[in-house]
Amino acid sequence: MFPGMFMRKPDKAAALKQLKSHVAMFGAWVVVVRVTPYILHFLNRDKDNLELRLEL
Repeated sequence: MFPGMFMRKPDKAAALKQLKSHVAMFGAWVVVVRVTPYILHFLNRDKDNLELRLEL
């Protein structure tokens, strides 16, 4: 029915290695997303009148 149903399970060591790799990549993306606003704020801090106005 589905060809993927009858595939062998991967080796535990290979699965653990892939899991560690994916966790590291996810952690790197979290760090990038969390640090980006601080970097942008640091780069834009030299402007004297930096205001955000929301007019409805």
